[in-house]
Amino acid sequence: MPTLADFADRDVHTRRVTRETDTAGVDGVRARADRGLRWAVGALVTDPADRLLFVYEDDIWKLPGGGVETGETRQEAVCREVREETGVRIAVDELAAVTEVTVTDGDREATFFFGTYRGTADATALASDPGLDGESIETVTWRDSVPENCLDESLVRRLR
Repeated sequence: MPTLADFADRDVHTRRVTRETDTAGVDGVRARADRGLRWAVGALVTDPADRLLFVYEDDIWKLPGGGVETGETRQEAVCREVREETGVRIAVDELAAVTEVTVTDGDREATFFFGTYRGTADATALASDPGLDGESIETVTWRDSVPENCLDESLVRRLR
């Protein structure tokens, strides 16, 4: 299992965050870890007009992304997740940041890594019905700036 220091040595921004969740959130991270799935990924995607791609889900703006599945590389996962959530196909550029995320329900905790990649959109057309069935993505959009109410706003601004 890598450490944050492994990425800092490669000129990748690193940080640690703790997020409050519920019992199901901790159980979900632990179940993925038990299957050897300790990574999630997202992408800071730009278009030719230098706009950023965001999804709006659970009352907050986020970069598109999700969990790395069995047999996928992190780069394959980020391409799949961006396409599933937004309809946009991307070319993956460099790994820009790695976050060690600890989720806690107050009594228990679980940890995973989140890799944020830079990506370039092949085209700017967005899905009319974003996300997969069961996901709560309300909308996807291209934005000229980082919106208020953005998850990891300081990281997104730093990488911008």
